[in-house]
Amino acid sequence: MMRYCLTIALLMTAVSLLAENLVADEGGKEDKPLPAMHHVVKVKPPKGMKVPQKFPLNDQGKIDCNTCHGIKDIEDIPIDEVDKQAHNFHRGGPYKQLSDFCYHCHGKKDYQRSNIHQLLDDNNEYDEKDCEYCHKKAPDPEKDIKRDELEFRLPPQKLCFGCHLKTPHLNALNHQVAPDKEMRKRIADAEKRLNIILPLDQTGKVMCVTCHAPHEPGVIDKEKPAGRQVANADLDKGVSYVEHAWNTVFSADKKARLEKLATEGGGVHTLRYQRIETEVLLRLSAKNGVLCQACHKFER
Repeated sequence: MMRYCLTIALLMTAVSLLAENLVADEGGKEDKPLPAMHHVVKVKPPKGMKVPQKFPLNDQGKIDCNTCHGIKDIEDIPIDEVDKQAHNFHRGGPYKQLSDFCYHCHGKKDYQRSNIHQLLDDNNEYDEKDCEYCHKKAPDPEKDIKRDELEFRLPPQKLCFGCHLKTPHLNALNHQVAPDKEMRKRIADAEKRLNIILPLDQTGKVMCVTCHAPHEPGVIDKEKPAGRQVANADLDKGVSYVEHAWNTVFSADKKARLEKLATEGGGVHTLRYQRIETEVLLRLSAKNGVLCQACHKFER
């Protein structure tokens, strides 16, 4: 199953609730407060957790500063003077992502979350609890349900932003506007002609699920408008792209503008022209232009 890593902040929050985030000086001096989101200390690893030998526990078998940090006598250095960029600040470092360090002890699978779009199990059945991640009550996909009968935990135009960025792809924000009268007619015609739905939000604006199908194929009968979608890739692979010869022309066309942007903004940007190879969770195909043509009219 395709999965997305939970932010390591959630892991730190969870463990921070287990014990006081304090560390005692040698000789029984007063405890020093540690920074927010710091891993707890003075606790024994739970049974079943295998701590690598390169992460030494103290004489009592508990986690202390030296368990995670390789800087000599780090416990004696004022916190604001510790070199956090040192290669051995985290033992075995440096690490590209902090989570890579944490997974030495913590099981990676335990801190990942499921792809909520992948609803069907090996028996082609689903758990209603998964549906209620977005729905207040799991709808019955066998019944014909009117849109105004669906109850969501958030307005549908905001639901996707709980997991996805507002700009997951080029021109995503540009599309979140209300179509004009002519375009609304084209949308209605496409829905009738292709037996699909292209739903707008309560204010009549385009939203993520106007183009994207939120359920994997098979949850809703594919003969129903809400169940029709592109399904030429599984959810593990997702969308994939292939290089295209047109990239030479595309790159040349963008070169001057990207160089100017780099000069003004101080960052180097690269754009490449690629063709969609496989699609998933789209109401119509984007790679052949059918999805775009459901709303837009292009001059030949």
